[in-house]
Amino acid sequence: METRQKRTKIVGGLALAGLLVLSLFAVAGNLEPTAPPGPTMKTLDQVEPRIPISQTDIPKTINTPGSYYLTEDISSAGTAITVAVDDVTIDLSGFALVGPGSGTNYGIYMNARSNVEIRNGTVRNFSYGIYENSDNGSGHRVIDVRAVSNKSGGISLSGSGHLVKGCMAGNNGTSATGYGIYAGGGSTVTGNTAYSNGTSVTGTVFGIFASSGSTVTGNTAYNNGSWATGTVFGIYASSGSTVTGNTAYSNGAGASGNVYGIYLGGNSLVDQNTAYLNSGTNMYKPASCTFGTNHAP
Repeated sequence: METRQKRTKIVGGLALAGLLVLSLFAVAGNLEPTAPPGPTMKTLDQVEPRIPISQTDIPKTINTPGSYYLTEDISSAGTAITVAVDDVTIDLSGFALVGPGSGTNYGIYMNARSNVEIRNGTVRNFSYGIYENSDNGSGHRVIDVRAVSNKSGGISLSGSGHLVKGCMAGNNGTSATGYGIYAGGGSTVTGNTAYSNGTSVTGTVFGIFASSGSTVTGNTAYNNGSWATGTVFGIYASSGSTVTGNTAYSNGAGASGNVYGIYLGGNSLVDQNTAYLNSGTNMYKPASCTFGTNHAP
């Protein structure tokens, strides 16, 4: 009798379990998908629409604001890219823009433009690597660019309010002038290295030049203006600038003109800079400047 009752209970329990499974299927409905699953991720073009620039696009004039990027190393017989509109970003993507090594030309040319950003690559063998022509240019940003072996200058930004950050400018200036980095008034020039610009040139040499009211911090300038016949400046900061944490050394070796490791305009704040072994004046500092602790024997 007891065994029969146990069997009855087991059979009843199994029946209830079966009913529960059937009820779950009834609630859930058909579990088979009616179509393949759709994409859940956005494409790169949806996240950040960008426009490629390849060798076949050169010379390239940018007439539409937006984001552009290089797809390969690019050679140019003249000016490679002209930016003819504001609000443009050019990502060199680690590639190089390479000029012809002679003539008057530019890697990237702007005239009275604003808010153009250029970053992450190399520009070489042009007259000027990156060039803003007008005093009306404003708000450009050049970041992590290597500007090397350009005939007159590496990075030259007339106008105002620019940012030049984390760049290297070397071996630029083989004609009458030699610029590593030039930035107009109210610019921030930070964390850059300017080296061996203006070797044997007949005119003025600037490793780094920043016009009035600029912030010049954490830069290094060395071996600029060797054997030049004009005036040599490792770092030149015009009046009313904040100049901190920079190093200028071994500029003007063999030069026949005046040499300054760091040259300061009046009413500047000057602190924690080091200038040594320059073939002339290590640091020129007007009395109107405010000085912290600097090393310039």
